[in-house]
Amino acid sequence: MTDRWQLEGDYVEACNCDVTCQCIWLEPPDDDVCTVSLAWHIRDGKYGDVDLSGLSVGMLIVTEAGVMFDPDTGWDVVLIIDEAADEDQRAALEDIYFGRAGGIFAPVSDTHIESAEVATVPVTFDRDGADFAVEMGDTVSMEVIGKTGFNEELGTISPHPLTKSREMQTGKSTTATVSYGDEFSWDVSENNSYLGDFELTNA
Repeated sequence: MTDRWQLEGDYVEACNCDVTCQCIWLEPPDDDVCTVSLAWHIRDGKYGDVDLSGLSVGMLIVTEAGVMFDPDTGWDVVLIIDEAADEDQRAALEDIYFGRAGGIFAPVSDTHIESAEVATVPVTFDRDGADFAVEMGDTVSMEVIGKTGFNEELGTISPHPLTKSREMQTGKSTTATVSYGDEFSWDVSENNSYLGDFELTNA
């Protein structure tokens, strides 16, 4: 029987779409493929008896051509785990993010993931309101600012699958670079970002 897990904290992503991620509306992304870096900082989290609070996790995704969430679209994935995690914490995070422990990542893993790797690197994750700065070793560099509309309020997007409320805030990357081998190597700075608080569980 799978242990219960729950995570909550801060989330940011930066992708290659120019203005907004088309995947939310089940449309093909810009250039017909998605290249995206995702980052979570777990303020409070547990997997069974394993405390995950204070750790950060990243994920790099490159998709085949087409709609990201189409069942026929495959993904290649790198899971990045904070080197501060001990052996039990690393195992728990792999179980969660590779879908072996249920929750939102289970159908994603079953349907889309064609190849998956794990990298362990030092991670710094800083947030000041709607401004984020994430460094994951020499692999990922993300700086993101929240974007406001004509009413001077931060924009929102829904439905976003990676939080219980289904709502994220809109942003723009000022830096969004990835360097992990030939396949996971890109600079999508000055493009779309989503950000905000997240809450996920398999309960």
